Amino acid sequence: MTPMERCEYFALVARPWMNSVALMLGGPVYLVGSCLVSETPGDIDLRCMMEREHVIALWGEDALGHDWTPGRYLHHREMLKQSRRMTRSIGRHMVKGVVMRVDFQIETTLYSEVDGLPIMREGRPHLRLDDVPMAHFTAGLGNP
Repeated sequence: MTPMERCEYFALVARPWMNSVALMLGGPVYLVGSCLVSETPGDIDLRCMMEREHVIALWGEDALGHDWTPGRYLHHREMLKQSRRMTRSIGRHMVKGVVMRVDFQIETTLYSEVDGLPIMREGRPHLRLDDVPMAHFTAGLGNP
């Protein structure tokens, strides 16, 4: 099984959980990193792509700073909490017989005006894990 085939299987297994996370946090969830290209990945890197304003709405203006403020602690606590939960529940589905650590992070990003998708790092492979329509993430922003 190629790394991409393995990741597509993982996406099917993880989709219900990733849909819940995407709806809870308000942004699509992607598999990134070594899992997509390596036969022996080090961990499972998951990224929830959110607009800066949404991160601030959840954890406050200080969540994105460099100082360890209450908002930043809450933001990082959420990522640690999700990483641990996902490691216990879906970390065993990437490589058969091995529980892999899930590294879940919330990244701020811009969204394309062309297709409405997050602008990803160029040249880096990624696989979207949720199938929530992008219109759901803009609920309550502007006109219905």
